[in-house]
Amino acid sequence: MILEIEEVSSCEALPLLSLNHVSLLVRDVWNSVRFYEDVLGFCLVKRPSSFNFHGAWLYNYGVGIHLLENKGMEDYDEPRPINPKDNHISFQSSDVVVVKRRLEEMGMRYATALVEEEGIKVDQVFFHDPDGYMIRNMQL
Repeated sequence: MILEIEEVSSCEALPLLSLNHVSLLVRDVWNSVRFYEDVLGFCLVKRPSSFNFHGAWLYNYGVGIHLLENKGMEDYDEPRPINPKDNHISFQSSDVVVVKRRLEEMGMRYATALVEEEGIKVDQVFFHDPDGYMIRNMQL
């Protein structure tokens, strides 16, 4: 059975509370930290000093982003196509027009989409982080 979001209250699943963090493999931790700070407004936070691998933790909007350095990741010569149907991390914003303007000021490529359902319009903006992970920003 497919439920509307409003109908979901509880089901026979794990006792989850919320999304804690997203973990991403990156080629250059500090390049990615700058992106997530400057573009998306995340803040660098302390991570356990006992870790014996290079990485960084960022936090904002009630969610963490954990960056784990993997210099063996494939480089790509050409920018990846921006495909709204690809895997992505999605953020909701109050003003997609401001998001687009800021991306343009930074010289970043992006694609847009508009979803309409029963009179509700959802404006969407898709773009990539430095490692090609897709970010979606949407406004209801």
